[in-house]
Amino acid sequence: MRSWFSSRWFSIVPTWVMASVVGAQVTVLPTAETEPARSVGDSADDAAIWVHPTEPALSTVIGTDKLAGLSVFDLSGQELQFLPEGRVNNVDLRYGFPLGGLRVALVAASVRLTNRLALYAVDPNTRLLRDVSARTITVGLGASGLCLYQSASTGETYAFVTAKSGGGVEQWRLFDDGTGRVDAVVVRSFLVGSETEGCVADDQAGHLFLAEEDVGIWRYGAEPNDLTPRVAVDVVGVGGHLTADVEGLALFQAGAGAGYLIASSQGDSSYVVYERAAPHGFRFSFKIGNNAALGVDAATATDGIDVTNLGLGGEFGQGLFVAQDNTNTGANQNFKLVPWSSIASAAVPPLAVAPSYDPGGALSRPAAWQVRNGTGVNPLAFLPRGRPVLGAPWESDLACVGHAPGLGFLIGYARPKSGPVVPLGELLVDLTSSHLFTLLAPHAGDTVRFHLPIPNDLALCGFVLSVQGLCQGAPALQLTNAVDLRLGD
Repeated sequence: MRSWFSSRWFSIVPTWVMASVVGAQVTVLPTAETEPARSVGDSADDAAIWVHPTEPALSTVIGTDKLAGLSVFDLSGQELQFLPEGRVNNVDLRYGFPLGGLRVALVAASVRLTNRLALYAVDPNTRLLRDVSARTITVGLGASGLCLYQSASTGETYAFVTAKSGGGVEQWRLFDDGTGRVDAVVVRSFLVGSETEGCVADDQAGHLFLAEEDVGIWRYGAEPNDLTPRVAVDVVGVGGHLTADVEGLALFQAGAGAGYLIASSQGDSSYVVYERAAPHGFRFSFKIGNNAALGVDAATATDGIDVTNLGLGGEFGQGLFVAQDNTNTGANQNFKLVPWSSIASAAVPPLAVAPSYDPGGALSRPAAWQVRNGTGVNPLAFLPRGRPVLGAPWESDLACVGHAPGLGFLIGYARPKSGPVVPLGELLVDLTSSHLFTLLAPHAGDTVRFHLPIPNDLALCGFVLSVQGLCQGAPALQLTNAVDLRLGD
């Protein structure tokens, strides 16, 4: 917790021109595109959307250049950062990963040739990535595809790494190594059958969807000990809605169990939408056409895709869909940005929108506090005067009435705890967790006001801590109730 712990690429047009029907094929139009990849040839591959916790319009698209590295783009398509990490193929992210006492947005990427798992954290203040790998993490197969899974039952975060050659899959558990860096250990491996790359996990349902490129889409159990038989979602060719290769997969969430699975059908440059809930019925397919008015060309033969249901403002106020473009007219490959609203309205009946639904915890929750007093042994003498808002002092009163003049203390720890009862009263903070601060001020047997400065650091959004008071002075030292805080706003 930092000090506490010791070239114009786009324009915008109204959504009413964003969709058309050509014959039987629905076509939607992109409203923005990223700067071209730095490498020529088959370079851009996969993307992940990071949502800013307090100002969604400042969200970013993280895109891979499988010949050179990883780029971070703003929603206008301008490159904010380039990491020359080598042949980065696929990328994914999850929010709320516990690291160094905070909850961070963790980004994972697969690096080809070196068969490495690369790990980064998003700095929400700068929107840039920083390397958090504890070591060089080499996987046991030819790394190609990658997706993350965050278990709803255990809270553990996993990376699935897929291999084009042989269709192998490895599942790696990701964890803080105790130094604020991320390490990994393999917990499962299995074979799909033939060439596979694209994957996406449904954290709530515990599902892993895998694209076997010349065969179709499979659903597996995502927990490392899940041995249930796989289920076919769709097939390539006759009887299915896919044209080989089946590439990127993405999940649009619209509520508990609601939403859509989306696949890139690379062979016919289309995107196929299925129901998220089993049996994953087909809804419709669409293409991304040429937006001549904005000078943003069509997307063809797409590899990776991503989508978010969260409203990002402007044209992306009801969500965003991102697709790699294999043939970016007149330039290197890049990524096309399409308003989800245009895709949703093109379906019959329309697809759902859910711009405020946030199951992954991307958005900052409001600052809040709660008084807690365990078994009631301690006097209710410690009360907050407002919410703990980032960038502002948090005020609270400690009533040491009945004590001789002395000192009042506030002690802050990372976790709450009830008990044990000691001679001073009941201890209500966990002394084995991180000690964040101790404040003291003189009192004259009255009430003393404390001012706790809270850093204006977006990395602290949602940080939870527990504070307890202590009054010194005859007749004895006395612990008070505790106040549990959640930083935010």
